[in-house]
Amino acid sequence: MKKISIALLLIGSQLLSAKSLAYQHHDWQVVCDNTNTCRIAGYSSDDSDGNRVSVLITREAGARKKIKANIQLGRYGDDDEKLFKSFPSSFKLKMLINGKIHGFVGMKKSELIASLSTRQTEALVNSLSKSSEIVWKYKKYQWQLSDSGSTAVLLKADEFQKRLNTRTAFYKKGSRSEKNVLKAKKVPTIYAQKVKDKEMIVKDKAYIEKVRSALSSKDEQCFESDYQGDGSLKFYSLNASKMVVSKAVWMAAYNEGHCTWVVNKKEPFNPQPAVEGSYYVEGNIGMVSNSQKWRGLGDCWSYEEHVWTGESLEESSVGSTGLCRLIAGGGAWSLPTFVSNVKVR
Repeated sequence: MKKISIALLLIGSQLLSAKSLAYQHHDWQVVCDNTNTCRIAGYSSDDSDGNRVSVLITREAGARKKIKANIQLGRYGDDDEKLFKSFPSSFKLKMLINGKIHGFVGMKKSELIASLSTRQTEALVNSLSKSSEIVWKYKKYQWQLSDSGSTAVLLKADEFQKRLNTRTAFYKKGSRSEKNVLKAKKVPTIYAQKVKDKEMIVKDKAYIEKVRSALSSKDEQCFESDYQGDGSLKFYSLNASKMVVSKAVWMAAYNEGHCTWVVNKKEPFNPQPAVEGSYYVEGNIGMVSNSQKWRGLGDCWSYEEHVWTGESLEESSVGSTGLCRLIAGGGAWSLPTFVSNVKVR
């Protein structure tokens, strides 16, 4: 299971499935989710010693969809805290593209995230199709956005949303109408079954070993680990007949992995296939969460969640927080490949 989990952390230039996309080139990436919404994120150069910045460009699928853009200034570590300590609670950044002023962006020190205007967004997107110097300034300080990789990423987004050669394409514009662009899909609804936050105290060793045997027969890889812990099973009640069983299976420097099953309380246990992640209850919803740092600094994460529907643990959320660029603790953005609305029955 450790190898599987680590593989999920890699953000290679690859199509995840026919329903989603995750692609990175140099300092830019695009992630499109199951509703066909695409989110494009760009960052300061990875080898830059200057102040760091990131932008997020979002467009839903379908014709005549407005492009939205946000900017976030990097704040991670003591040097950044010292820098922003001298700033007023609110300030304005001057936006410059190739030396030309494109207005100002209002920013709050408590957030360091702001939206660009429609004109600023248009100017930004247009500048990314060619070599450009994109800078935001405040007094003597400046934040420069890298353009390295932007054209490849814009092209990939156009391909995914079928906008190539249309008037509204990000990169490869043409005269085609938007009649045949990819249509938006509805956010799926997942109905979760209420549960109680109740860990079962199981002391019967023979019963525990029978459950363990059933689980290892179903998912042998969850029991073939170099994990140095005690390997104990934890039991949580779901309803009168079913329970969740969870087991830690590996531990690294700053991550750990678990296998979690839905199992009958009585024989035959008939475990459902293992889900990676640890079980918890939030708002009467039983959930399995698998969040992993991409590095020890904690500025970039992947995440995956499942919810108990009364029948199985169903995937409800998958994504990442963007590249490892020291923009913010916990990551710069939410870049999902799968989204859903979870409602309680």
